[in-house]
This record gives sequence, C-alpha cells and structure tokens, in this order.
Amino acid sequence: MDKVEFQYCAEDADAFGPEEAPQHRWWNHVLLIVGGVLIGVPGVIPALLLDFRWVSGMIAIAYYSALYRYARYLFQLPAAAIFPGGQFRVRLTPNFLEEAADNHRARFSWSHIEEVIENREAVLIYPDRLQAIVIPKRAFASSSEMRQFAALAQQYRKEALQTTLPAIGLYDDDFFSAWTRDAGLSVEYQNTRADWAHAMQFGAYESPWQSMGTRLSKYVFFLILSVLMLYMAWTINHIGFKAFCLVAAAAFWYVGSISLALVVSERGRRHDVPEQWLARRTLFISPIGVIALTPFAIHCTKWNGLEAVLQNTSFLYFLESSDHICQIAPKRTFPTFGQAEHFAHEAIQWHQEALAVDAEEAANDSLPTQPDDGEDPFRSPQA
Repeated sequence: MDKVEFQYCAEDADAFGPEEAPQHRWWNHVLLIVGGVLIGVPGVIPALLLDFRWVSGMIAIAYYSALYRYARYLFQLPAAAIFPGGQFRVRLTPNFLEEAADNHRARFSWSHIEEVIENREAVLIYPDRLQAIVIPKRAFASSSEMRQFAALAQQYRKEALQTTLPAIGLYDDDFFSAWTRDAGLSVEYQNTRADWAHAMQFGAYESPWQSMGTRLSKYVFFLILSVLMLYMAWTINHIGFKAFCLVAAAAFWYVGSISLALVVSERGRRHDVPEQWLARRTLFISPIGVIALTPFAIHCTKWNGLEAVLQNTSFLYFLESSDHICQIAPKRTFPTFGQAEHFAHEAIQWHQEALAVDAEEAANDSLPTQPDDGEDPFRSPQA
C-alpha cells in the first residue's frame, strides 16, 4: 500500500506523544516563568530599602499580575499540530514523499526525511524535526495496512540514505506546470538561523523589524535610565519625587531586563532551527499561488491556502496560520529595495484578491435559492 486519502479531525493531534511533540516545550515555559519571577525582585527591593512599602506593593502587584496573565497565556496555547481542511492525500514513491490537500501540494526527497515513526494512533513522517505529516490509523483499512505503509516509508528512506540524492520528480506530471502557467515573479535566497529564530520568537505580527545590535543598545539604555532613576530617588529628599523615581526605575528595569532575556531566548532558538530550513531555495509567486523549491523539496500553496501574507522593513512572511510561518523571504536578497517592495506588493495583492473571490463565492452560496416553477415571481397577483 503506497497511498492513502482521508480527512483530519481535532483528535488527530493526540498522535503526538510527549517525545513526539517538540513544538510544545512545557519545560521551557516553566523556565521562562521562573526567570520572570526572579526579574521582578530587583524592581521591588529599592522601594523597600527606602521604606516606601506602599510603592513596593504597588509595583509588585502590577508586575506579578501581568506575569500571571502571561503564564496563563503560555500554558493555554493551542496544540502545535496544524491540519488542513478537506481531503488530504499522502503518496509514497521510491524517490519522494508527496502530500496534497485542496490548496496545497508538496514533495519531499526521502534523503532529507528526518524520521518515520509508527505508534498506536498514527504514522508520523517528519520532513524536519519540528514538523510532521500525520497519517491517522483510521485512514487505513486495518492495522496491518498501517504497518505496511510505515514499513514502506522506512524502506524508501533507508534506501535513499544509501544512494545518491534522488530527483523529486518535478516534471513527471503536471505537478509543476499547473502552478506556473501564469507569469509571475521569483527570487533565490538562503535563510539564516537568525531569520528563523527571530520569527519563532516574535512571529510575523511584530512591529517593524530591528537588528540585534539596535535592540541591544536600546535595552541597555533602559537599564541605564533605571540606574539614573534610582540615584535620583536616593539623593533627592522629596517624598513625591522619590516615589515617582522608584516607579520609573522599576518600569525601566522591567522593560530592559525582560527584553534582554527575550534576546537571549531568541539566540537560543537558533539551535532549534532545522537544517532543512536553511537550504538555498527559489520562491516563485504568480496569481495562482506561491512555490518554494529547494534541492530536496517543493511546496506549492494556493493563495487562499494562506491565512496571511505580511511584510516589514526586512522580511516578507507567508503564514499558513497565525502562529505558523511557512516561508520567510528576506528583502536583503533582492538586487534593490524597490524590487523587494514590488515583489511583496504583488504577493499581498494576489493573496487579497484570492480571499475576496472566496468571500464572494461564500456569500453567493449562502443566498437562498428560489424554486423554479416556470412562473414570474414578480407578476401581479390575479384576482
């Protein structure tokens, strides 16, 4: 058995066991909260030393209540599994693995498949160590078929690792030509670990992108302002001004220290970026959708298969969902900034047009249909 067709449901996320869900890092969340608790202490101590207990209490309540809300947000994040709607198809061939949905199609060379796992709930095929293709048990007629499917995938992967890099079959059918029949734009580039680490830390909805050096200098400046406010609180003998300086010092401390902690976390995320994400790729966009081509994989996605296409001063993001970025195109790779802006404008415009067509079709489908009885519904009633 080399192909299956099925529809996903919410319960399919249960196929990820604790060791098979690297996206959900519960322990990292705990460390982040513990760090937040420790950062909160220096903002409270100066007010206690100056016997401004009401100020220290106000600072502690404001900070730790915000930390509590953030902790609840972290631990209530939805499951990392993202499943497409409609029919989903998976096909195994000796050269590549193919997945297809209504608005998406992709091929992966077996030589770059990270792992194939079979558990009691599903077969999981990892194109990289952070993402998996889940084929649930119910997609198979029997447990025997599921075992055969998993064994065939493991066999193809093993054979590919022992031979030269196989072709992923771009031109053996209409796979590629169907997505490129309309003229479009293309760019060739290679992402860095810093590109993906920043996106993993802050997402694509962050305010205008800033370099690491710019951010570090800004956060250190906040810490300097915090020290300056503390000096003024110790030297100026005015109760109201002391209280103001203590509150300002705590605010500058929290902004600077928390931001620096996030920078450290962002640098740590660079080690989490899979090697597959760093391959040199060609990104092609047309009125149909977007294609990302690497030496070992090809992803084709229609515009209405993307939730958003966003840009800032340095990057163009293609999002399958609000928390899943599928492609990042750095604007530094274009010959000129004007070409980068044109590329981004075309991508955003084509995406918006596709969504508008979908919205119009949905509105038309929701209109009540009138029975055709052969009579004019607007004729005058007869006596």
